[in-house]
Amino acid sequence: MRYIFTLNMPSKGGNPIHQVIGEHPAANLHELMEAMEGADFLLVEEYYIERDHMGEAGLTPHGFIAINPMIIGKIKEAEDRPHRR
Repeated sequence: MRYIFTLNMPSKGGNPIHQVIGEHPAANLHELMEAMEGADFLLVEEYYIERDHMGEAGLTPHGFIAINPMIIGKIKEAEDRPHRR
């Protein structure tokens, strides 16, 4: 399942927090919390929101990243259709 992780660490653009869209085998938030329990890192496949030539947003995979659960401020299940405000 895909999740949106809000991380309490600066982004490369200098924002104090940033979000990452990541896919993990956990079927829901409860399973994800169990996977993070006592873990030093959580391995997720990272996705970026990118627009095609028609301006339609879609998710594209960008490899795996390891997230330290200590910097996660919030996790939300990702919606099926990506959008950017």
